Formats: sequence, C-alpha cells, structure tokens
Amino acid sequence: MNSPKRSRRRTVGKNNTQEDLISKFESGEGVSKKSQQMLDDLKERDKTKESEVHDDPIFKTSSELDRVLVDYIQPQPDNSRYLPVTFAQKSDEESIAALDNCVVCEKGVLENRLSKDNPRFDTVNQEIEEIINLAETLKHSELVHPISVWRKNMTDYPIVAGHRRFYAIRFLYGGLIKVKVKIYAEKPKNLNVLRHIENFSRSDLTPPDALNSYAKAVRELESLERSKMKTERISLVTSYLGISRTSYFRYDKLYEHFDIVHNLLENKVVTSLVALYEEIKKAEECKDAERYLKMLSDEGRFIKYLPIDTPKKPGRAKQYITMPKVKVTQTSAIRRLLTEDVTKLNVGIDWEKVNFDDAVAVEKVLKSLLASLSK
Repeated sequence: MNSPKRSRRRTVGKNNTQEDLISKFESGEGVSKKSQQMLDDLKERDKTKESEVHDDPIFKTSSELDRVLVDYIQPQPDNSRYLPVTFAQKSDEESIAALDNCVVCEKGVLENRLSKDNPRFDTVNQEIEEIINLAETLKHSELVHPISVWRKNMTDYPIVAGHRRFYAIRFLYGGLIKVKVKIYAEKPKNLNVLRHIENFSRSDLTPPDALNSYAKAVRELESLERSKMKTERISLVTSYLGISRTSYFRYDKLYEHFDIVHNLLENKVVTSLVALYEEIKKAEECKDAERYLKMLSDEGRFIKYLPIDTPKKPGRAKQYITMPKVKVTQTSAIRRLLTEDVTKLNVGIDWEKVNFDDAVAVEKVLKSLLASLSK
C-alpha cells in the first residue's frame, strides 16, 4: 500500500521592515533602471532648487528646540507683554514678602504690588488675571507654542516671544524646572518684527502698547529694508507684519506723531486709536494736526477737532444717569446696597448736600458709593 503523499512545505520569506524597503530603494536594489533614474533626477533637482521663502531675512537666524531652566529665561522690559517683575533672591516666604512696588511672580504667587497711582496698575491687574487663567489650562496640557528665546550665554536667555507663557509656568512650578523652548542661536535681526507678529496675534493689547509694538517693528524694517521702504513701504509693512492696509494707514498716521500720541494714550487722554486717527485726519484738512495734538496734550482731555474760529455750540445739560462700571469683588457689597439704608453708613458722603435733581451729581455719588462698598 502506497503511503500518502506529504504536502509540500512552503517557504515564506521574511517580511521586510519599512526601513529595509527604503534602504533598498535608495541603494537601487530591486528597483528598475527607469525608477532609479527618476529618483536620481529628483535628488539632483532638490540640490539646485533655491527657495524664495527661506532666503527671506525672517528665517536666516538658526534655531533649535531644547530645554532650559526657567530661572535662566529673562523677560524683556522693551516688550509690550512685559510686566514690571522683580524675582526674589531666595524662594522663602520672607524674601517674597519683602518685594515691593513691583509684580511678584514666584511659585504659587502672582501679585500686583505696584502703587495704585502707577499708570499701568489696572492693565497689570487684567494681565495677571489672564495669566492665571492660562496657568489653569497648563495644568492639564502642554504648551502648544513653546516660548521663543535667544542664547545670550549659557545662563541668560532673553525672551523673544512668550512672556505670558513664561509667567504662567513660573507661577505654577517656580524657577527650578526645565521647560521646552525655541532657542535662536543669536539675537534675531528682526526681533521687533517677530514680537509684533506674536503680540498682534491677540487682540487684547492696550492702545499705547499696540502703537509701541508697531513703531518698534517699523523702525526695524526701516533699518533692514532701508532702500525698499522708500518706494514699497505699504507692501513691505503689511506683508512683514501681517496687517491689513486699513490698519497700516491708521497706525502709520499715528506713528508720524508718535511722541505726543503715545503720551496721550499712555495717560488715557485718548483711549481709542480709531477715534484719534479720524480726528487727526480732520485736523490735517485744515493743516492743523500738530496744533490739535498739542491742544489735547495741554488740556489733558480728548475733544473733537474744531476748525479755527468755529464757535463751540453749547450742549444740553445732562438729564440722565449712566450706571458706573465698578468691578465688585464681594457680593456682600451689592447686598448692603440693596438691603440697608446706605445713607446711614459712614462711606464719606454728605447725603444732606447731595442734589438729587442733578443727574451728574447723583452719578458721581453712585460711583463713590459702589467703590466704598467694594473695599
């Protein structure tokens, strides 16, 4: 009886890894002459191909991603996002408590200790609130955009962009941790352009900071692109800074009168860039822009431009009350206002002398009352 035939044993070749296949392809093994010629042609073309984008000055400073000790990262006072911080020499409570007339940013402490008459006091409070919100987010996720710095030396990394991210990280973890940053090998030649692009990606810059950021970036462009700026100013500024032509015309007009305009914005004589731009344009029609701006500065108040010799029409007396916008941090203040006879409280108001028929006087009293109850 014939024994049953054994089935032929198949030999299965070992699967090649993706790296093996790529290696074979690049070496030419198992690749047709036509395919190999196409590959060689592509490589040769890539060698000679010049990139119009990467020849631009904005990409000429080499950079890398690495980790740096937070204590080595330095905020820059000339950046619009800078807070007037002072870091404690030691991390103990006594050293931190001794810091005064500054912003304190240490692990678990982010406080505004500036004098209340400091022009940046309210702005700093708002910045701190947003930084704390950012810190809450960073508890649960990493930084999507690393802080950008440049290497001055091995223990000094000035910030190019990312001040608020830096403050949030220091507030969460202190200065003795390492954080991933983008490091420029040297100070970028277009430092202020990079800052402006970063700052203007958000819409919460104060008017003086926005104008200051624009001015520094344009001065830098005037240095980097001196010849082109004379003939291609609009296209260069809008292209480099990523702003519309409308924004360009507005900011550049204010930039023409930078010194006096920035002072008006800093002292809150004017709070709207758009309104000031429109008034300067009206004044220019009468060839009187400088006189108009000087008048604003001297009088310390923003008034609509009036051509010379045009009498100002008397306005009607105010007969309405605008409820004051007072930030109340304690709900007990509202409760006292609604449930108690506030005229009996000692809040510094002489109620017998208040003229309740005068809308302006009543509005002033309301502001003072709410401010007192909120303390």
